[in-house]
Amino acid sequence: MHNQEIAEFFANTKINVFNNTALRYPQQEGYTAIVQHFEEKDTSCYVQLPVGCGKTGLMGLTPFGIADGRVLIVAPNLTIRDNIVRELNISDSNNFYNKRGVFVPEKGPYLSELKTGANHHDCDNAHIVVGNIQQFAGETNRWYEKFDRDYFRMILVDEGHHNVAETWQRLFEYFNQAKVISYTATPMRSDGQVATGERVYSFSYARSMMMRFISTVDAVYVSPEEVTFTVQGETKTLTLDEVRSMREHDWFSKGVAMSEKCNRHIVQASIKKLEEVRAHGTPRQIIAVACSIRHAKQVASLYSEYGLKAAVLHSNLSNEERERIEAALRNGQLDAVVQVNILAEGYDLGSLSVAAVFRPYRSLSPYIQFLGRILRLAVPDVPESPGNHVYIVSHVGLNDERWWDDFRQFDKEDQQFFEELGAGGDESEEGSGERSPRMTLRPFMRILNETVRKYVQKTFLREIDEAMITEVMTTIRNAGFDPSEFGLDEQMMRRRLEMAARGERELQATDRPVQPQQRREALKPRLAQEARSLADVVANRVNLKHTGRDLVRHFPGRGQHNAAILIALASGAQNRIMELCQTNLTIS
Repeated sequence: MHNQEIAEFFANTKINVFNNTALRYPQQEGYTAIVQHFEEKDTSCYVQLPVGCGKTGLMGLTPFGIADGRVLIVAPNLTIRDNIVRELNISDSNNFYNKRGVFVPEKGPYLSELKTGANHHDCDNAHIVVGNIQQFAGETNRWYEKFDRDYFRMILVDEGHHNVAETWQRLFEYFNQAKVISYTATPMRSDGQVATGERVYSFSYARSMMMRFISTVDAVYVSPEEVTFTVQGETKTLTLDEVRSMREHDWFSKGVAMSEKCNRHIVQASIKKLEEVRAHGTPRQIIAVACSIRHAKQVASLYSEYGLKAAVLHSNLSNEERERIEAALRNGQLDAVVQVNILAEGYDLGSLSVAAVFRPYRSLSPYIQFLGRILRLAVPDVPESPGNHVYIVSHVGLNDERWWDDFRQFDKEDQQFFEELGAGGDESEEGSGERSPRMTLRPFMRILNETVRKYVQKTFLREIDEAMITEVMTTIRNAGFDPSEFGLDEQMMRRRLEMAARGERELQATDRPVQPQQRREALKPRLAQEARSLADVVANRVNLKHTGRDLVRHFPGRGQHNAAILIALASGAQNRIMELCQTNLTIS
């Protein structure tokens, strides 16, 4: 197909948008805003939508009446790409167009994927081509070589806050005749840069929660009465107010993140909330975020101590292992998954109802991206269900409370808010959390004890905002819609706010006992991980290649290469220490 033929398809296909109550309100509004933008100008633009508001469907609507040729949809990762393909695949009778009564797709839009085995002819026969940005990365790229500069006349960018990156800008410059529309839940990246293009539409988190497109959410903070720690040979004890003052220091918040005592209290608080949401149905699961792969394994072992089935996801896993873990998560065979920057974007699973934070965030965008993983409705067929209330659990010492407060201000219309908020962010956009070779096992700060008797719980919708209720209803009517078509009236929205807006309150902390056998079984994989970490540190500090054979002649029979020998030596030292501890326990 040539671009002229594709342009005629998108221009002449009649779609049901404006009187279609099967579509979500932000899909209708967002589509209208995009159409109006391109009636006036050809410059790039972006739409800001919370997760769960129908972003993929809006992408499927966008080309109709606007695109004058072939469309390229670009995703930042394979998870998001696969979701787009699944939703827009017209061979599946449950595709977006059929499911939402947009039109009956008999002759398109045909779709092709840029993947292994795909070729130029697959794209020639498609109205829409879906790929991920990695396929357009690098100086030499086979896809650029195959496509003329006018091959794509529209580019749709999912997770559009990435669009300021060099790889994306090169894509836009190459296909410079294409209209560019980006879609994002957060308009700024973690490094402070704001998405390029004009923001033509946004739909607030507060409105999304009031209209029950997404779950209402509370933040729960472990709030210790006292924290005793040692740093540089000096021991100090802090009150809660002093912890709140000290958490501004990166070394302190990182020390809290790496403390097993603090981690254990976050684990206990998240399990308490998991039990609450499970009272409204199962499966319900915890998604946790850690600082590094090693840290994630330590956190997972703590969940295991309390009898939960937990797994770790990170970018170093094989595709087969990752698929196995994700399948177990989707099938409800896991209670918790601890991840390191791998499920932050585009992972849609309604049963994820508790987000546990074990790391200090340095900017708002990745915090909101992680929080978004629990905002999908667990009971989408019954939006009013109390099962659609979720929790993000953290520790006051991590200094993530500031991002919760900023998240509540996130619905501001002022573009300057995003620029000021994102400025100074220092987090990398991607990665496994293992940014540099590990050179030491001794932390700068070590927490000796923490006394916790309460958690502090804060709601997102803090008060009944009559002005907001009126604004939402008026906006819907001014757009030509009847709120009742969406199951809305003022009394219902007021009732929803009354249920969600409980302000700030204190909860009694839980101190769960651990079965000795459960702890021993959970410690076994941790000991193996610690032995590997110790081996890494030694190899890095003395500049030994892990696969080298320098140590073979010094330690015959202990392994075939340096890393194996160092792991064996570390394991032996662990066993001797444990035997000594067991002997001392027996004597006492």
